[in-house]
Amino acid sequence: MEISEQAQELHAKAIIYDGHNDSFILHWARNEPMEIVGEWPQYHVDLPRLRAGGTTAFNCMVGCGDLHQAIELWDPIFQHVQNYPDDFLLALEPEDIERAKTEDKIGLVPQVECCAFMNRSLKILRVLYELGLRVAILTHGEPDPDGLRSPDISGRFCRLADRERARRDYLGLTEFGKAAVKEMNRLGIVVDLAHTKDAAYYEAIELSETPVVFSHGNCFALSPHWRNLTDDQLQALRDNGGVIGISCPRSFIAEDEKDRTFERLIDHIEYAFDLIGDDHVGYGSDFDGTTDPIPPDPTYQPQITQKLLDRGFSEETILKFWGGNFLRVMRAVREAAG
Repeated sequence: MEISEQAQELHAKAIIYDGHNDSFILHWARNEPMEIVGEWPQYHVDLPRLRAGGTTAFNCMVGCGDLHQAIELWDPIFQHVQNYPDDFLLALEPEDIERAKTEDKIGLVPQVECCAFMNRSLKILRVLYELGLRVAILTHGEPDPDGLRSPDISGRFCRLADRERARRDYLGLTEFGKAAVKEMNRLGIVVDLAHTKDAAYYEAIELSETPVVFSHGNCFALSPHWRNLTDDQLQALRDNGGVIGISCPRSFIAEDEKDRTFERLIDHIEYAFDLIGDDHVGYGSDFDGTTDPIPPDPTYQPQITQKLLDRGFSEETILKFWGGNFLRVMRAVREAAG
């Protein structure tokens, strides 16, 4: 695709903040060196492609179901910052991400993908905050004990009636889940509702005193997948002041394989803009956490900028999408924590 001069200049100006990246844990799972410097063609992400796509910062998945694993996943963040200081910095505050842009570096933001490994301990949550935890997904679909007490249905398609029944019939947050949301608010950790099922989704939004995010997922109206948000959920996210990160997994983009296209991805962005406004939509690729994403790697990110311009969206709206909205939430959460 040809990228216009306007799109190139706008993309270069934008803070490109990706709401979810699984590269480090995929290296860990494959027992390969846990680094992204150099070329790694068997992955979606490496430093050359992040640079080519203009990435400013991304949320690094640093733990899910096991405390030992989580601690090991923190190490590559520190190693990249220490060993490659010209390329990476630890981004714990909005100003760090802005500094990454100014200094032409990539900010690494620690993000856990569930709280199950904390063993119902707010003490562990507080220690992880001191390590740098700034974004926390409540659950990865675990039925118990720390997220939702409901079946793991996140890999399937469904219908709106199924979502309505799930909101009505499934149990929501556990007592630890409720306490964790409150403690995240107090500490200044962004509550992330990706993977959170319907009953707990609404419960967490009502409970949180700060804006939340849904770091990687799409619009149920365009792809009826359990991991996508219904119109009601999107509107609740808007009313909370939160942000959805439109994501690249094929099943999130369309149910029918023939509809899983780059244009359809842009349709999700446009649908969310139209429904909830441009203050509440961002980007959360899920690179290296899904198979054969659309787009396939960060080098295609300038094409998203071009497509959004082609559809008539303003430069201001596109800057909000790429990073401004996630940064707004980070600032609001920090300010509320004092």
